[in-house]
Amino acid sequence: MIDETLNEIKEEALHFLKEIIRIPTENPPGLNYDKIVEVIKSKMEEFEYKTEIFYPSEEELKRLVKFGKGNRPNLVGYLGNGNVKIAFNAHYDVVPAGEGWSVNPYEGVIKDGKLYGRGSADMKSGLVAQLYAVELLRREKLLPSSLQIIQTFVPDEETVGNINAGAYYLMEKGVLKNVNYTIFTEPTGPDNVCYGHRGALWAIIKVYGKKSHGGLPQLGVDAVKASVQIINELYNSVPDITSSYNIIPSVAKKPSILVGTIKCGSWMNIVADYCEFTIVRRLVPEERLDDVRDKILHVLDDVNKRTGIRYDYDEFYAIDTIASNVNDKIYKIFKEKVKEVRGKEPELVLSPGTFDIRFTVKEGIVSINYGPGKIEQAHATDEYVELKDFYDSIKVLALVLLELGKI
Repeated sequence: MIDETLNEIKEEALHFLKEIIRIPTENPPGLNYDKIVEVIKSKMEEFEYKTEIFYPSEEELKRLVKFGKGNRPNLVGYLGNGNVKIAFNAHYDVVPAGEGWSVNPYEGVIKDGKLYGRGSADMKSGLVAQLYAVELLRREKLLPSSLQIIQTFVPDEETVGNINAGAYYLMEKGVLKNVNYTIFTEPTGPDNVCYGHRGALWAIIKVYGKKSHGGLPQLGVDAVKASVQIINELYNSVPDITSSYNIIPSVAKKPSILVGTIKCGSWMNIVADYCEFTIVRRLVPEERLDDVRDKILHVLDDVNKRTGIRYDYDEFYAIDTIASNVNDKIYKIFKEKVKEVRGKEPELVLSPGTFDIRFTVKEGIVSINYGPGKIEQAHATDEYVELKDFYDSIKVLALVLLELGKI
């Protein structure tokens, strides 16, 4: 019967996925957050959830939000009254679409069995899958009475942070603290069961020089030149090691550093007295955060000693590798159900990118990630999700809930 009902709701689920992809929730700055929350809330109430929206106050936003502005609504829905509390979590914000797409990133174009659009993989397909997995069981009157489902839809995952106005804020408010399990639906692929992620360090480095005429650069202190030295040395500071952990894709088994943005100078004929750039350093599990930070600071201090250039180091996100308890029975259940639906033994993997699972694992909550999107599509131009993967993930999640209802 589940297969029959799944076939009946496929078009409905796809239509809803296209509907929310058409709402550009780009972050930063945090566009259309209130709009998408109202759309999802309406759908949840149609599915008989009791809903609640948590809004950080203006004072809380000053503490929680480093990038962007405006409301940061967190939508929570409750279904059932069982003693086993299963929380699902998805973020509704997406990274900016940027240029170079072959399709409109906010139209929801379907070609060759794939749905294209910003957020199709990361992670609006996961958001819809977790909602319709529960709905599949509700319509079949198979949702176990022993369960309470808590759906959480949050902002600001994409701008990370040691704290944020999304999942972290819900942890502060106690919404996610007393659950038995948290299931995330980030894009780690429908043939993978994910138990955590690599470590990461994000920072803004500000370099201060002194202006002078472009014809007399010797009289100035060139912030661009010093920044180039720092950047080169930071890139060279990353060790050439390969992790023994199953991190996907395989290129992520090596640590990396990225200088994502650079902002320097005010005019081409003036020696730049200021340069600002961002770094994202990805750690493999064999590395320790303190050691990586010390190496970065050593590079900055070394250039300072050689050139006299001043700098500020603003680190706003830093975390070691996060790993949940893979020996818990939920991992066994997921692996069995993925194999049943997909016809192959799933891989147990770490994600290359960090996500909100860090907040629940730190609280001792057994957490797991299973989502339809592939990690290689996250943040990509012409991002897509395969429709088969989307539908299969709905079925996997539904079957997992049936098993969790027996424990």
